[in-house]
Amino acid sequence: MDDEAARGRTLKLIGAYQTLMGQRRWDEWTQLWAEDAVLEFPFAPKGRRSVYRGRAEILAYMQAALGRIAIDATDGLRVFPMLDPEIAAVEFAVRGRATTTGRPYNQRYLIIFETTDGKIRHYREYWNPLVSMDAFGEGWAAAFGSPEAGE
Repeated sequence: MDDEAARGRTLKLIGAYQTLMGQRRWDEWTQLWAEDAVLEFPFAPKGRRSVYRGRAEILAYMQAALGRIAIDATDGLRVFPMLDPEIAAVEFAVRGRATTTGRPYNQRYLIIFETTDGKIRHYREYWNPLVSMDAFGEGWAAAFGSPEAGE
């Protein structure tokens, strides 16, 4: 496959990711991930799990996290294809609130998608942990999964 075709496949995959997650079509969404995929939060603070491995862990995390945030709007979606046609970055913001506290949850994200053979292989999400701490109060770490040794 040439670079342009691979890049097009990567961008189509990212579009499907966002559509299916927004519609909470989890069975189809899960199929976008490689069996051994990794979801990583490089800036996760102490007390917050930073790595999820494999489809089952990733799905469980995403379902739980999205169940704790009421998203009213997304803004500023920008997609940045990379020189490597199987990598792209996505930037956007959400406006919403934590369902457990009712406090605002207005967060900005930068996500790096790495794909292989039309599947998400490695997903790195960068966000401001202070927003989560403010929105969820003392239960912020539990709201997004418990820590895991060595992660």
